[in-house]
Amino acid sequence: MGTWPLWIAFNLGVALLLLFDVGLFHRRAHRITLREAALESTAWVALSLGFGAWIFVSHGRGPGLEFFAGYLVEKSLSLDNVFVFLVIFQYFRVDPRYQHRLLFWGVVGALVLRGVMIGTGVALIERFDWILYFFGAFLIYSGFKLFGADHAVHPEKNPVMGWARKFLPISPAQETQELVVRQSGRWLFTPLFLVLIVLETTDFLLAVDSIAAVFGVTRDPFLVYSSNVCAILGLRALYFLLAGILQYFQYLDEGLAIAVMFIGGKMLANPWVHISTGLSLAIVGSIIVLAIFISMIRASMQEKDAQPRTIKRGRIVAVAVTPERIRRLADNDPAERALAGFDLFTAGFARALDSLQEWEQDDELQELMVRDKVEGTTAMVSSVARVTVGIAVLPETFDKIRAANGSPPLSEAPADQDVLEFELEFTEGGMSYVHLDILTAKTPGGNGAIARFLEKFGEEVQQVEIDVTNVDRATEILRTRFKVEPIYPATRPGANGTRVNFFLVKGRADQKVLVELVEWPNITSQEEP
Repeated sequence: MGTWPLWIAFNLGVALLLLFDVGLFHRRAHRITLREAALESTAWVALSLGFGAWIFVSHGRGPGLEFFAGYLVEKSLSLDNVFVFLVIFQYFRVDPRYQHRLLFWGVVGALVLRGVMIGTGVALIERFDWILYFFGAFLIYSGFKLFGADHAVHPEKNPVMGWARKFLPISPAQETQELVVRQSGRWLFTPLFLVLIVLETTDFLLAVDSIAAVFGVTRDPFLVYSSNVCAILGLRALYFLLAGILQYFQYLDEGLAIAVMFIGGKMLANPWVHISTGLSLAIVGSIIVLAIFISMIRASMQEKDAQPRTIKRGRIVAVAVTPERIRRLADNDPAERALAGFDLFTAGFARALDSLQEWEQDDELQELMVRDKVEGTTAMVSSVARVTVGIAVLPETFDKIRAANGSPPLSEAPADQDVLEFELEFTEGGMSYVHLDILTAKTPGGNGAIARFLEKFGEEVQQVEIDVTNVDRATEILRTRFKVEPIYPATRPGANGTRVNFFLVKGRADQKVLVELVEWPNITSQEEP
């Protein structure tokens, strides 16, 4: 149905909407609030549904249903992009003020890339009709792979990013939302450009499934393209909207797997069994709604799973914390230690994520959180808060991990605290992305907090530390505004001259999480200690 005037008008409309969005609503970098994300997401969905209704009225029932079916398939599969974006932003500790602009350029790149992929797919189908059966078989294979899929993202293994770091001139880390800056007469790429590379290459891999799936519900090039574009345009707002409620989507992969295999089966069976577009739309929609409904029920009933397997915690792929995984921190291979550190950090961070996201809605408390300031030509932008995950281990494990990592100095803990600890930081090319605090008891089997923890839980994540500039004020905000009572009525001394207080907060799956607010000496601004 796509005539040249329609193609031109559609793309001009998309370009104007993007320019209007970034030039008016997001001209200045700022954190996207939940309300803002909800309004924007509603607006993008309304525009897409309105465009689909126009196709339905002006071009007939068939093209209209095909557009809606393609839009639903692409919108559902794009949820996986949202989950992967969250993991990438956590890995690189991207400041929330810059995430929207980064996703804007990511969406622009995705539109161009998918346009090329769709054009290639159309050309292949016109020349080789049998390629549709290949698409169908590929979708069934992809569906099987989606069952229980592990969406862990390891950007340090991305070959394109490795090439960029090696050959592109990268500026030092700085507070900017630009991708390219001019310094000392030279044009340099900023750290955000490296994050964009990871976003684009990851989206390319995810787009293969979704584009093949849309060809399963319509063969019209314009409908395939326009349904993809409409779904992608709302991806930025959808990310900010869903980031705080991802625990309700832990079974989405299974729902998407069934939907993708259904579409693949439909493509393979098309010569013998015809399934109408309307029925396909109803089946796919029902599968996705049912997957979300089951996820919501499961999230309310879920209890801690102690088995050593990957656990989906609100789509932050948090591995189960086991003694075996912790002991990988003492592996002879530095890459293996770094991978274990990232897994353990993500697992601990995921437990406190809901509380941290809620607290960040308070502007004053958000300002009190210390940001990472990392120097180096390949360093990433700062994070909202410098988070350290504390892991309690047995004395023998403590010694092995410390020895394997160059014997870092022991922290100076107060004399009345029966604890030994040292900090472990994993970096790559000057980039610091994982902070761990390894703790053990001075007196094994004693009555200290760490000794009691080890006796009850064994080697595990013991706490999540958040650095702040004023622990007394942060404690008061949590107590009065969030009704979270501190464990100690007054701030107490911590390791290395810090001042600390502790809070027991509700984590995911009704787990309790110990959160420690840490104020470092002589910290008066949002800088890394």
